[in-house]
Amino acid sequence: MRTSKHRLPFEAVCMYWIKLKTNLSFRQIGTLFKIQTKEENIRKRVENIFHTVSRYLYDAIVPSHLGFHHLSRADALTHHTAYTETFFGHSLALIWDGTYIYCNKSEDHKFQKETYSGQKCRHLVKFMSIVFPDGYVFDLIGPFNGKENDAKISKAILEMNDDLSMIYEVGDTQIVDRGFRDVAGAFEELGFDIRMPSFLEKGAKQLETEQANETRMTTKTRWRISQDFLVNIDVLVRTLAASLNKCRPRLFHGKSPEDYALASKMLLMHNKTSHLQQVISQGDLSLRKNWKNLLHCDIHFDFPYLTLDFLREYTCGVYQIKQSSTYAKPHLYDHDGEFEYQLSSSDDTILRCRIHSKHSSTS
Repeated sequence: MRTSKHRLPFEAVCMYWIKLKTNLSFRQIGTLFKIQTKEENIRKRVENIFHTVSRYLYDAIVPSHLGFHHLSRADALTHHTAYTETFFGHSLALIWDGTYIYCNKSEDHKFQKETYSGQKCRHLVKFMSIVFPDGYVFDLIGPFNGKENDAKISKAILEMNDDLSMIYEVGDTQIVDRGFRDVAGAFEELGFDIRMPSFLEKGAKQLETEQANETRMTTKTRWRISQDFLVNIDVLVRTLAASLNKCRPRLFHGKSPEDYALASKMLLMHNKTSHLQQVISQGDLSLRKNWKNLLHCDIHFDFPYLTLDFLREYTCGVYQIKQSSTYAKPHLYDHDGEFEYQLSSSDDTILRCRIHSKHSSTS
């Protein structure tokens, strides 16, 4: 980018990123940079600078750092983590997820209806992000209408985009959330191995052990992502994603010996049955009469001290540990920090604690 009498390249790029980051008006940005011109011309000059930088960065960065053509299959395979490599082997793994950008209500009635999302109750446009397990963005496709769901968008991408075949092979893994359930068949027809969190069967209170383990493995790989602008929103969003790929360190490296050890442990436990679940399903532990309050038990109960390292290893990570504080919070404020501990009357090795449910008003 060349220097002109109205701007320096450094200042121009700063204006561009400030606009994307803060959404300040062009006039406000011009005031920040003390642009010397008539008051009514400040907005127009900054807007021209913004669009010039946008075109320059898109041409200079996006082709080399975003899109189905910018990586070979060998390069794409370097973005594995210990978990995807251990769980899914050496096939290529990609995470699909929809993201959205809110927009103002349009005066165009058709566009207004197309961008309205009934789920979010707001006007928005959607993009489909296709990301490697370490956080590197492979491609960002859009914009799509706000009323389209993730399944419909991904199906359109699979039907229209032949570039996927240049890097994919039969058996490659696609990691998605439950919103893609209606398009799972389309992935499988193309020969992909689709991984999605399991659904509860009708009438079931919890997942079967194998389903729960499969869901944990899938979650482990996923857990770490003005009207004038709508005309160029795809350019702005793709430039942003490509710039992050170029300049930002990977979000999650996940290739340490500890990561491989934990992934191997999770894979080993994947097909194991839960002894506690078997005990519960075979007996009547769910009956209230078969439990006694620990405070009323005439026994010496010596519960072991559990270190954080032990809990991280036992729960295969930190997600459950981070969730524990939100489960404990209602008791700390509503029950004076008291928890109700109960011991099985038939097996003194089984202990339970009554806590509030995350999803319902029962405990």
